[in-house]
Amino acid sequence: MGLLSTKEKTEEEKLVSDLLRRPIDSSIRGALKNSLQKMVKEGKSVGEIEAFYQETVAKTQFIEKRREEYIREAKLADKVYKAYVTDGISRLEKVNGRFLASQSIKTDILIEQNNRIIELLELMVNNGNNNLPVVAFCPECGTENDSHAEFCSECGNQL
Repeated sequence: MGLLSTKEKTEEEKLVSDLLRRPIDSSIRGALKNSLQKMVKEGKSVGEIEAFYQETVAKTQFIEKRREEYIREAKLADKVYKAYVTDGISRLEKVNGRFLASQSIKTDILIEQNNRIIELLELMVNNGNNNLPVVAFCPECGTENDSHAEFCSECGNQL
């Protein structure tokens, strides 16, 4: 029978063993070990293995440092969300609803003003003969009134 042969470790295998003895996050230890061993089997150099290890460690440390920051940001986002949601309807939606109603009223007023300008332009172009009934609009409520009315028929405001 033959003598038992002991295979001496290569430089790359020694490096992998040394690297895996270093403290590293346990969540990546198994995947890192498999990756390093695969690199040895593929014939990667000591420098490539060392660079891969250093890059992996740097990324892991970056994530660990940011974890606290991410947790704080998530808690803040949760507080902001809770501050804006009440009774199933967000305060922001209520504010947006009021804003949209305000914009709608302003748009209606602008349309009415544009219509008045168009009527005046037609009068100017036709030398006052446009056969359009002359009406007065209340500046307070916008109600259409007879051109001879002194007060608004809706709100009583002086025209």
